[in-house]
Amino acid sequence: MYQNYSLFVAQSFKDRFLNTFLIDAMPSSLLNCSFFKSSLKGRSPLRSVWVSTLLALACALSCALSANAQEFVRPEVTNSFKAAQDALNAGQAENAITLAQQTLSLPGITSVEKPVIQRTLAIAALQAKNFPLAIQTLEAMIQEMPEDTLAVQKLPLMEALLSASEQVKDLPRVVNWARIYLKLEGGNPSVRPVLIQTLFSLNRHEEVIQEVKEKIRLDEAGKVKTPESDLRTLAVSQRQVKDDAGYNSTLKMLLQNYPTKAYWAESIARLGRQANFNARFDLDLYRILEITGNMQDAVDYVDMANLALKAGLPAEAARVVELAFAAGKMGKGSDVANHQKLRQQIQQQLAEDDKAFPALERSAKDANTLASLAEVYAAKQNWSQAQALFSKALAMGGLRREAETRLHAGIVLHKLGQKVEATKMWDSIQGEATAVQFAQLWKTWQGQN
Repeated sequence: MYQNYSLFVAQSFKDRFLNTFLIDAMPSSLLNCSFFKSSLKGRSPLRSVWVSTLLALACALSCALSANAQEFVRPEVTNSFKAAQDALNAGQAENAITLAQQTLSLPGITSVEKPVIQRTLAIAALQAKNFPLAIQTLEAMIQEMPEDTLAVQKLPLMEALLSASEQVKDLPRVVNWARIYLKLEGGNPSVRPVLIQTLFSLNRHEEVIQEVKEKIRLDEAGKVKTPESDLRTLAVSQRQVKDDAGYNSTLKMLLQNYPTKAYWAESIARLGRQANFNARFDLDLYRILEITGNMQDAVDYVDMANLALKAGLPAEAARVVELAFAAGKMGKGSDVANHQKLRQQIQQQLAEDDKAFPALERSAKDANTLASLAEVYAAKQNWSQAQALFSKALAMGGLRREAETRLHAGIVLHKLGQKVEATKMWDSIQGEATAVQFAQLWKTWQGQN
């Protein structure tokens, strides 16, 4: 959190004030002040965070006052105040604090004189890293402003106050002022992320969820992509409050916008753990694990091969096992004998099916048999023949497991590079929740590849 907030101060103040607002809006009397002349030199991106803060604060305060405010400061106050400014200009922040406080204690300080003196006191406190004093002074300035004070005059002060509050790790104060800032429609885009991170640090996860959702809404309205870090924060908070449906929704957003092997593995695993998951799609779990690069060890390959055999698809089992042997995932260690046995079993089943297949192909008349033949061709990665048979079976109608057929037909179209047709096929799936969810995963994968 704290590193991000320091970046917020350095960049936002420099971009918003130093490059435009400071020069255009600051009264000429302040521009002529030697303190500002020296501070404006060498605007490097690597400048101290606190130099940026001081300049932004001074700009905000100068704009909060009338350009001619100093004309109404009494001479005895001016002399004392000038001593404080001179000390600040000389880099004597602690002395400037003392002199400014002495000036504030003069009898009869007016409502015009007070904010002028507080300005220097706040800057000196920040420069001396006396953050409690800076907070006290800034809060007093904001709270003592007239009710009709424009928000634009308050917001920069609040940003400086947020920065000082963060430095002393006063997280509740950060939350309080960040909320006020956002309610006033402050435009600094880093304030809400700071609020979110602070709420997260305070374990206020329900509020984190609300704030991130609002940020997502604003990002969508502004056609801005919500950062991955915000979505991850949302997901963790949803886990903390046991919002499983919300977590799944956020995981889907992460998968769509920031795809990684880890997000794919989590999405696939959660699908497989759902109470209503149809076990007929166990092999499909491994298929999408494979295509997303999430087959980890020999156990995964063995399980996938056995499921393919059980489904009557020895060609797919053979492909998987040979791939595992070639990658060094199988054929090693204490299970080498079992791996060889499985390999032989697959080859035997493959030989038997190859002998029986021509007769089965000639006798295929109904949609269900045609769909089964299409599955065999898909297992052999003969995508064109599989697509032709799937298309014919679907056209005939009367399929026992039409949703499953449409899912696999869509995968075949994807393999053929017919992405539009694949999407249409997946979108046509109805009635089988597990098939619909797999179709969504395949559509996401296809959109990324």
